[in-house]
Amino acid sequence: MAISCTGQIFRIYQFFIFLVCAICAILPFLAFAQPSDTSVSQGNPFLWGVQAHRGFILPHSTAIANVSHSNPFGLEIRGMWLRAEERHTRKSGLVTQRGFLVNYINFDNPEVLGSSASAVALIEPLIRPGGQLYGAVQMGAGVTFLSKVYDETTNPTNLFFSTLLSFTGMVNAKLYYRLNPHCELSLGYNYNHISNGGMKLPNKGMNFPMANVGFQYHARPIKLNRPLKTDEWKQQPRNYAYALGIGSIKTAQATPDFPTNEYTLLLGAWGVVGRQIGRLSGVSAGTEWVHDGWAREIQDRKGLDKSAWKGAMLLGYEVLAGRTRFGIHFGAYVFNPSGDVDPVYQRYSLLYRLGDHLILGATMKTHRQVADVIDVRMGWLW
Repeated sequence: MAISCTGQIFRIYQFFIFLVCAICAILPFLAFAQPSDTSVSQGNPFLWGVQAHRGFILPHSTAIANVSHSNPFGLEIRGMWLRAEERHTRKSGLVTQRGFLVNYINFDNPEVLGSSASAVALIEPLIRPGGQLYGAVQMGAGVTFLSKVYDETTNPTNLFFSTLLSFTGMVNAKLYYRLNPHCELSLGYNYNHISNGGMKLPNKGMNFPMANVGFQYHARPIKLNRPLKTDEWKQQPRNYAYALGIGSIKTAQATPDFPTNEYTLLLGAWGVVGRQIGRLSGVSAGTEWVHDGWAREIQDRKGLDKSAWKGAMLLGYEVLAGRTRFGIHFGAYVFNPSGDVDPVYQRYSLLYRLGDHLILGATMKTHRQVADVIDVRMGWLW
């Protein structure tokens, strides 16, 4: 009964991590979309679109090569707010669309891979949006529900997914052709990723590029002018620092010798210093130290007594989009007695500032092509 109760508690924590990650992805876009007065509402026109997708799965590991020979296809519906007013563009020099999408993807292998249904928050900077033909780069992050996941008995070859609820991210390069002030056609190519962040194994994760074609409708079209660029950002403090606490959960899978799943905690701290070098960009360096409960459990199962602490130094690049920060950091371990992972890794972060100093966010650590862990982080910005 105690094991069952513990499992339920940790499943609640696991769901909490999914919830925080989803909020971190969606909160900035809801804040931007929410009009505070009539003029803002008039200045952020709403548009909606549909897209059809078709692609293929990248066999990034020999373990999943035999189930990668399929061609996923799907459909999406999205809603966006166009942010073209000077007060939105003067700092970045960019016209953007921000919003959300819901999509359905069939992986073209119903018995093993099934399908997914996703909800994703989007940001889409536009390239020369005043012309009849213009471009865009769309980025998104969200959550996805999977119909088929790994099962040792009934679905042992699906090493892509092991949790029904997982994370998804995408990057989409697009061209739009304006038919008239209301209607546009789109053509694009997007790169998609689905993973549970290593919270439960196996978790090879799926990478699947897809071509797409779509239609977009502007309910209230407006004339787009070239955005005014200013150097106001140079007059503001350009150095920054933040310190964040770290928390996550990971499942140590049952084995013949250890017949129950063990739910383990990862706890630690992350400190970063950086400098803004452009309207939307910054470079940073930092260090993070964590106690890895999953590594501790694996060491105990092997009868080893090595430390489960891990320490690393990081260098990275950050996109500073208002209250939102997107970061890519490359880390190298300076302390890892367990030696259970590669000596270097990548960390992808999404952070949101509440007020002037409080930061809430989520990050994902990967070793080469495999996600190791997703965690939530909270702390203070100076």
